[in-house]
Amino acid sequence: MKKTFNGELIVIFIIMGLATMAMAVLSPIMPLYLTDKGIMPSIIGLMLSAAMAGMVFGESSGGWLADKIGLKTPMSIGTFLCAPMVLCFVFVRGVPALFLVFIFWGLIRAAIFGPARGFIGNTADTSNKATIIAVYMTAITASRSLGSLFSGFIADSRWGYNGDFYLSAGLSVLAGILVFAGLKKMPLWKPVLKTGTQAADSLPSSIRTPVNYRPVIIQSIIAMLFFLAIGVNSFLPLLVTEVVKETASKVGILYTVGGLVSMALFIPLGRLADRKDKKVMIIVGLLLSALSMVGLAFAREYWMLIGLQVVGNIGFAMFTPAAVALLSNIVPAYWQGTAMGVYGAAEDVGIIIGSGAGGFVWTAGGPTALYLMGSAAGVVGALVCLVFVRDMTAKKSLA
Repeated sequence: MKKTFNGELIVIFIIMGLATMAMAVLSPIMPLYLTDKGIMPSIIGLMLSAAMAGMVFGESSGGWLADKIGLKTPMSIGTFLCAPMVLCFVFVRGVPALFLVFIFWGLIRAAIFGPARGFIGNTADTSNKATIIAVYMTAITASRSLGSLFSGFIADSRWGYNGDFYLSAGLSVLAGILVFAGLKKMPLWKPVLKTGTQAADSLPSSIRTPVNYRPVIIQSIIAMLFFLAIGVNSFLPLLVTEVVKETASKVGILYTVGGLVSMALFIPLGRLADRKDKKVMIIVGLLLSALSMVGLAFAREYWMLIGLQVVGNIGFAMFTPAAVALLSNIVPAYWQGTAMGVYGAAEDVGIIIGSGAGGFVWTAGGPTALYLMGSAAGVVGALVCLVFVRDMTAKKSLA
């Protein structure tokens, strides 16, 4: 563990924490901000989907770019360039222009995720990979929780929604500065080679370990189904304010409570995934997400929303370290960034479907129909995992 937590890895955690906080400051208030501008829920869903469509290309290209020329270039794009895109929300008017802002914002902000996960995949040993991913998720969840908490209070203050956009831009710039200040030894244009797990990078392509695309595709489909429910949950602010009749501050508190639960559980559940069958952890996480969605379909009291948010975040904490670690274990070192980018793109596709279709489902059938759709996705994902996924690392550890 001591060798794994080198200085560069810690800096990556901090950069991702700042960048995630920049996004989290906007997530709870974005539907409220757009509603305040007179935009209908169905159009809001399409706008959120436009951002995620940009992320599909941003995550996959960012991971590929990191494998080809190094980590710092996509990390710089996803931090420095994100700030001016966020400020466009303050000054841009009109639905067509906002759609363009959402697309480019999603494209740019996603460039950091594939490279960061790929770096972790190449740095951590197989025996503790889920634990390291859990530490990473704990760091960004803590940042997301703080960002969500600030978000509602800033929106309800005299600074209003614009204050959230300015804070988000500042955090992105700070993360970009840290890319260069904290990763001085890492070259800008060359991939970092490492003995051991990355030794395959120096081999000719003809003798490299071939990539088995089938399990990558299956796990990406499962991730898409899991994150479809997260896309559905992007309408949680509307459920809180329009159905339960609470304030924007209560929205931020709700996100924060859920985030704190995940933060507390990521590391112990990651360690559990390193020692037990990751497939079981993935299935249980999917089923807990489905259970949370069923509850949200019928919940009309704020205390019920808090409890269901806790259940959903327990599922998230079980699913994510196990799923990402299992994916990393089945791909060679030279393809880690690309694989994580593809996997991240699948997550984004799920959010696109959840938020894009969600606006129309909400309009047609209300929150009950919307959250039942999210629950069905979790159940289908659990069935796909049960039938098609195998955790070979668990069998090796028992041998």
